[in-house]
Amino acid sequence: MARSKDREVTPWVHGVFATPLYTSGVIYSAGLGLGTIEDLGHTVPLDMLGIGSVGGVVAAATARYIRTGGENRSRRARWYHTAFTGIWTGAAAAWLNWTAHGTPWTLVSAAAVAATTAVLAPMYGVDRYLRSEEIAEQWAKEEATLYKPLTDWQDLFASVGARGVFVEEKEKAHNGYKLTLRLTETDYDGLLPLLKRLEMKAGVRAGALTLRPGETANVAYLSVSTRNVLAELVSLDESDHPITINEPLTLGMLESGLPIELLMRQNSVLIAGQKGSGKSVTLHVLISLITRCVDAVIWMVDMASGHTAKRWVRPWVEGWTDDKGNQLCPRPLIDWIATTEDEAVRMYNAAHDVADQRAKTARGGKLIPKAERPAIIVITEEGSDLMAWSTSAVKPKTRGIKKGRKAAIDYVDVVQRGTGPNTGGGEIDSQYDTTIGLRFRKKGEGQYVFPDFYHQVNLAALPGNGACYIKTPAMDQSEPPEKGRFAYVNDDEDSDAIEQMAVRRAHIRPDLDDEAIAIANKWGYADRWSDTERIGWLLEAYGIDVPASVGRSTTASMNGGGTGTMQAAPPMRPGTGAGGSSGGRPGQSGTPLPGQLGDLPSAEDYLAKYNGIPQQPQAGGQQPPADGQPTPGPAAPGPDEAAVRAAFEKVWAGVEQITQDAARQHVADQAQQDDKKKNREHPRKDEVLQMVRDAGPDGITIGACIERLEDLYPNEKAPSRQSVTKWFADEADIVQPGGPKTPYVWADPDHPAPPDTQDDATDDVEPLTGDDLELFCHAVELVVSTQFGSTAMLQRKLRIGFAQAVWLMDQMTARNITGPRDGSKARDVLHKPDAVSTLLAKIKEEN
Repeated sequence: MARSKDREVTPWVHGVFATPLYTSGVIYSAGLGLGTIEDLGHTVPLDMLGIGSVGGVVAAATARYIRTGGENRSRRARWYHTAFTGIWTGAAAAWLNWTAHGTPWTLVSAAAVAATTAVLAPMYGVDRYLRSEEIAEQWAKEEATLYKPLTDWQDLFASVGARGVFVEEKEKAHNGYKLTLRLTETDYDGLLPLLKRLEMKAGVRAGALTLRPGETANVAYLSVSTRNVLAELVSLDESDHPITINEPLTLGMLESGLPIELLMRQNSVLIAGQKGSGKSVTLHVLISLITRCVDAVIWMVDMASGHTAKRWVRPWVEGWTDDKGNQLCPRPLIDWIATTEDEAVRMYNAAHDVADQRAKTARGGKLIPKAERPAIIVITEEGSDLMAWSTSAVKPKTRGIKKGRKAAIDYVDVVQRGTGPNTGGGEIDSQYDTTIGLRFRKKGEGQYVFPDFYHQVNLAALPGNGACYIKTPAMDQSEPPEKGRFAYVNDDEDSDAIEQMAVRRAHIRPDLDDEAIAIANKWGYADRWSDTERIGWLLEAYGIDVPASVGRSTTASMNGGGTGTMQAAPPMRPGTGAGGSSGGRPGQSGTPLPGQLGDLPSAEDYLAKYNGIPQQPQAGGQQPPADGQPTPGPAAPGPDEAAVRAAFEKVWAGVEQITQDAARQHVADQAQQDDKKKNREHPRKDEVLQMVRDAGPDGITIGACIERLEDLYPNEKAPSRQSVTKWFADEADIVQPGGPKTPYVWADPDHPAPPDTQDDATDDVEPLTGDDLELFCHAVELVVSTQFGSTAMLQRKLRIGFAQAVWLMDQMTARNITGPRDGSKARDVLHKPDAVSTLLAKIKEEN
């Protein structure tokens, strides 16, 4: 058995030469102490020193005589040990008394010690030889005492049923220590299920033991945590200096004491955890680091009404300024935020198109983010409903997450469960490079977050919010996820810590490159901050009509090249009447009218124009005088006052009529716009209802309706499943005679519903070829071998979507491999496991 590195017997205890030298050094030091006392003027009681020395020699010799006694001990050896002890203790006492009378600070006294050591050293060698058995016994006791903890662990392994497990080495660690195990009978996989019992036997806290495989099959490492690192608070790095997305970001600390480092380049991340497990705080930590990168921008889908994102753009929307009135955040720190399905679809499509264009124009290889062409990190928060129901969002995201890796566009998804409906299905789930699991109430959730390491993680046992299991590409693929804890950011409502970080990072984040802006503009990128309807959620949150930064400076650059121009309402112009006042009457100068009518002329303008009409020359050819010259003769008669007043009243009545008509039209337009906002109906609603009519008694599903619209109108946005469901619910003639999850049927006299609708989607055996046949055979093998006819199991094992899994199960039912559906229960398997080979051969032969 190898010796532990931090537990070794002291080497000089039984040394043949070291012991005499060590003893002589101690005696000489004692003499120097006595000499120092004398030199300081103190008197040493020599008579008492002599009596004590004699007593000490006698006591040492007697003790040695007693210790070396025993049945199997030699009498000669016993007397030798006693005599040797008396000689060297007597010599030491004599020298001490001599130096006390004189001084140790001479060469004679030092030579006396050296000569005595040289004479007695060989005698000590003989003494040790005669005590070899005693020394060996003492050594064994010391070794046993030192190795007791290691042998205790071996006994613990044996007590839980692990045979042939030996502890070879112990190393200190940040959170405790690590044991190196040599496996001779029980292998690594056999030890994993025993960890819980081992924790109980060892008396450590739950989750304190972590087992990892070694370099070879007969080696494993057991980490024993004596310090609960996961329950400690990890402070966020308060540095604000710029960093790069091409280097790992430090998010917290692993249980081993190493930092949690995450390289965001070419890395799609899944963060899963129940409500209140610390997902938002984790996301704030990630955003705080990405916004320090000089070569990355953030696009964020926050379906929780922008709850997480709004904190980072608050200084911009509220127009925070310094003491000199300068804007602290001249643009939003997060480049684009989506809080609705429509906006999310815009963003996902823009990200996909940018990735596609970058891939086309790249020279080859994977694009390296730079300040001139930054990476785009697309973060999705609370997107489960979006991914479960909106095919128009899932499709571009699926394409984008596949293509984005090489184009410096990566995705971060934050979900409450790790299941397909939350992430968008198997196509997206298979693209995650890093998985982070936060706390769940049930241990079983681990199978959805870490399906390959289900028995090695317990998300329900994580202590406190922010504790996690994490698996990154930098870790060995065979090793289980590591435990750690993310840094903490105070996101309480009464704290502005996040806003302050946004202010300090406002000058760091780069602008999106012109090429990406041109592509994203097709999806409304340029108007993402200027369209008040699209940012209404943000304005409403802070109770303003337009962002304060924009209202103050009339134009705000949101992004280099992607400028959203927003202007405050123009100030009224002063009237042209006396004193510069229009009198406040409608229609006077400076009074804007509704719509696009502009400003009407004032009454004074009209009268001035009316009186200034040149007069016709009188008979005799007399011309009117030049301006500024006196008029010869009587003044030409002006228009009749009553006629002028009548003309003025007529004009004024027309002005008032135009004003009233414009006001009524404005009110009607506004009411019509409000009505459209409240009752936004998709232009294809009538066509969808007609599809149900045309389907006849067989009916049609919502998915089929949406797919048909997408085929007919590829450039239009198809309605969501929720919208179509509401249309069908509002239509009294549309029913589901077969119950939920069955086709919709138009129940009118011309198209009566079928009396009975089968629960299964199909009873027809479809011919299978190519990939479909291979997938079906794999599914049959799973179902029959496990005797578990579950759609969810097929989704998880084959990493496919729900619809495809249902189709596979229906095809098995049609071939009499499984029984029919029975609600949410698993289908009965009609074949035994030993019939798998025969069944697969038959399927391949038939197809």
